[in-house]
Amino acid sequence: MGNTDISKHHPRPPLKRRGHLWWSLGAGLVLAFGIGWLTRLSWLPLLGTSLEVSDPLRHASAVLILPGSENTRPFVAAGLIKAGYADLALVPETRANPDVHEGSELSTSELTRQILLRRGIPERKIVTLEGSSDSTIGDAMALNRYFQQFGESDIIIVTNAYHSRRAQWTFRHVLPEHQTRLRFYSGPNEFDVRRWWTSRKGCRVVLSEWLKFAFYLTYHGHGWLWCVVSATVGGTLVFSRRFIQGSENVGIRASEQPDTGSGGTRI
Repeated sequence: MGNTDISKHHPRPPLKRRGHLWWSLGAGLVLAFGIGWLTRLSWLPLLGTSLEVSDPLRHASAVLILPGSENTRPFVAAGLIKAGYADLALVPETRANPDVHEGSELSTSELTRQILLRRGIPERKIVTLEGSSDSTIGDAMALNRYFQQFGESDIIIVTNAYHSRRAQWTFRHVLPEHQTRLRFYSGPNEFDVRRWWTSRKGCRVVLSEWLKFAFYLTYHGHGWLWCVVSATVGGTLVFSRRFIQGSENVGIRASEQPDTGSGGTRI
C-alpha cells in the first residue's frame, strides 16, 4: 500500500475564506449602522410615539390615577372629575417613600390625595385602593379587588402618555374580563415625545419604558416561552454541531493511523 495524504480526503476550509466571512459580516454591520444613522429622524420618533395610547373620553364611574408623575396625573384626573367625566377618584395605596417630595415621609398615594383635595375634589369622592401597590401589575390587581368588592363599572385610567401602552397591556392582561370597561387617558409628557432623544429626561424615560415593557411581555406574558424555545433550539444546534464534528474527528484519527502491514510512513 502506498502512503496516503489524509488532508486530501478531509480538506479544511482555507483561512482566506474565513477572513472573507468575517470581513463580510463586519461590512454588513457598518452598512446597517450607517443606514440607521442616516435615517434616524424617520424611525427615532416612532420609539416615542409608539408608547402612547389614548381612548376617546366618555363618562365613567371613576378615574383611576396610576402612581407616579404627581405633577401631572392627579391634576389631569381632577380636571376630568370637574368636567363631569367621572364621579370618583381611585388612588392605589403605596408605601411611604422619603424621596417622593423633598424628603417628606408622604407616600405617593397620600400626596396624590392631597393634590386632589387642593384642586377642589371632596374627600368623599376620593377612594384609596388598599394593597400597597409598587408596580403597574399591583395597580391592576388593586382595581380587580375593587371590582370584586363593588362590582364592575366603567373606569378611566389616567397615566402619562409614555406609560400608557404598557399600562394598557398590563390591565388587559390582568383583567381580561373587564377590558371593555377600561378606557385610557394620557396626560402630557414632560418632554417632546417626537424629539425625545434631544433631552436627558426623554432618553431616560423612553429607553427605560421600552425595557420595562419588554420585561412585562417576557415575565408576565408568554414571552418567556419564546425564550425557552429559543434557548432549547440554540442549545440543540450547538450540541449537534459539536457531536457531528466529534464524529468526523474520530474518523480522521482512525484513518491517520500508520499502515503497519505496508511498512510505510504516514506523511
